[in-house]
Amino acid sequence: MRERSTIDVVVILLSSMVGLTVLTAALGLIIGKIIHPSIDATRGAEIIANTLTTIVGALVGFIGGRATGRLEANGK
Repeated sequence: MRERSTIDVVVILLSSMVGLTVLTAALGLIIGKIIHPSIDATRGAEIIANTLTTIVGALVGFIGGRATGRLEANGK
């Protein structure tokens, strides 16, 4: 971690935090569905899926922007 830039560390920590939160939410949803089978889990599943989609899109955009910035900085 010492050799990584601050931006890399922030992205890794943010991704880890969001991943842990989504994992916890999914496990809670599964456990809730097991304990109370009559629960409608669709809304919870939609929230988890939307969160994942947003985070993946943000990371792809960040990585793409960084790659473009490096190309521009190298004169290409």
